[in-house]
Amino acid sequence: MQVTCNSNNTRKPLMTSKFIDIAARQVRLPTRGVWGWMTFNFLKYKNDGLEKNAVRLSAIEPHHKVLEIGFGPGLGIQHALQYVKDGPGKVCGVDLSPYMVEKAATRLRAPIKEGKVELVQGNVMDIPYDNDTFHRVFHCNAFFYWPNMQDALQEINRVMKPGGMMVTVTNHRFIQRSQEKGFLDYGDPDPLKYVCGLEKSGFQDVRIEYFDESSVNYQAIFAHLRVKPDQSGC
Repeated sequence: MQVTCNSNNTRKPLMTSKFIDIAARQVRLPTRGVWGWMTFNFLKYKNDGLEKNAVRLSAIEPHHKVLEIGFGPGLGIQHALQYVKDGPGKVCGVDLSPYMVEKAATRLRAPIKEGKVELVQGNVMDIPYDNDTFHRVFHCNAFFYWPNMQDALQEINRVMKPGGMMVTVTNHRFIQRSQEKGFLDYGDPDPLKYVCGLEKSGFQDVRIEYFDESSVNYQAIFAHLRVKPDQSGC
């Protein structure tokens, strides 16, 4: 009895640790399979409110070209589409996970066919778009996983138009709980590090706002690109 009991007590934390490690890896980069499917549905359920508010705060206009980084299930792309569907604007998305690109493309098949949405599998470190392309950029719970914060922000700066704005939204309470439990072992969700990185990368008027609403509590970080360094004469 004692041996069996001790064996079970030893096995349980090991199994829990393995589960947390697999979940942490999947949140960072979902892959095809049962775990990827679970991650897809979890993000679809958990992030919809964040995505909707990120889009709302981005002040998208019908003529804007918009980019979401790390679009996951495609909820933010779908929300942003409502703001440009009757104008010449377009919504684009870049995600590192081929599985998420596949799932989101299925959801957004019609607007992709119409040319209003474009989804690509790619890396924030090397965004496959030309300089000065986007009026608006947004992302939710994404910067945690960028391998080099400064290089990623400089690359986003490159593809944004002067006068553009980026909105970053996170659920700070949920992130804190997830970090304590080990689900963010492969990410760094430090908002102050991110804000400092924005300012070092040439973004201006950077500010953090906290929203406490009935449906979701979240933190929004606004960053403007009034003038690019190479256009300032400095």
